[in-house]
Amino acid sequence: MATQHHDYDALPTNKCAPSWLQETRVILVVLAFIFLLELIARIIAPTLDFDRENIYAFPETISQLEDAAESSGKPKVVFYGNSLMLHGLDQTLVKEELKGLSAPDIESAKVTPVGTAMLDWVYLYRRYFSAQDSHPDVLVVGFVAHHIHDQEAIKLRRLSRHFVSKQDLPLLWKTDLKDFHLITQSVLCNISALEGDQPEHQLGILQTLVADYKKGLNRNNDLVSDWQQRLAQEAAQGNEDLATKETEETYQRMLRFITECKKHQVKVYFVPMPQPEIWDFNPEAQRLIEAKGMSVLDARSIPGMTPDDFSDGYHLGDSGKVKFSKWMAKQLSQHLQ
Repeated sequence: MATQHHDYDALPTNKCAPSWLQETRVILVVLAFIFLLELIARIIAPTLDFDRENIYAFPETISQLEDAAESSGKPKVVFYGNSLMLHGLDQTLVKEELKGLSAPDIESAKVTPVGTAMLDWVYLYRRYFSAQDSHPDVLVVGFVAHHIHDQEAIKLRRLSRHFVSKQDLPLLWKTDLKDFHLITQSVLCNISALEGDQPEHQLGILQTLVADYKKGLNRNNDLVSDWQQRLAQEAAQGNEDLATKETEETYQRMLRFITECKKHQVKVYFVPMPQPEIWDFNPEAQRLIEAKGMSVLDARSIPGMTPDDFSDGYHLGDSGKVKFSKWMAKQLSQHLQ
């Protein structure tokens, strides 16, 4: 008589299954590996790239400014923003020009992480200035149009890791993050260097392992840029199908930033930065700024500034830096009296 075969005879049994101790060991090994990666990520984070070096130096930069101002009694001026102000302003030249104009001297510093916008600036100020109760007398904020309105996309990993303190996470969730996935990601990025700086780690690995990866990435970026320029040209020529629909700009983030500064008696000067072509500055933004008691110093059309003064069609080059710095010194001489 043939032996009857049942499917359940092939199923795993408790005799073959791993014990709870074996499973626990596997979990511990995985956790130890993740912990090791996190430790490495934290060690290399301050030297991961120029921007990280800049960000990790903020506490020392602000402390040095505080000490210098306390010693000299001069007003503290912080030049604030992103790469436009970082590359576009020469602090030494500004101070030299102020002396030539017989204007009050200043102690100054730059707090200018690249690729940032108003939401980053709100939380950066709260974390590095308000939390330490160390405030400048004057904050000079450089920007172009999209940097200050609420429609600018959020770079969540970087924002959560480097600008939002743990205490401010609930505020971020309340004002700008409504999605559970985004809230969870913000927490992970805030507590983990591995998660918060993930794109930079991936880029470093790919550049190391894949030949000509950076060249290919730059080529891809160039193609995307060319495509965007074609769309803009077609839109300008009246092709409504390709034209991007404009949305109404709002400025709640900017108003929160002004409120934070005003609470600490900080005078804020908003500076629309020069570009090769004069760009439209929304008059509603200027109205809100001035209604809150702050000022606009319009640098979009500096006398003598030409497209040749820009190094890459966006950032000021050496000659543009000189012209902008001299212009800035003249503005400060008039407003710091």
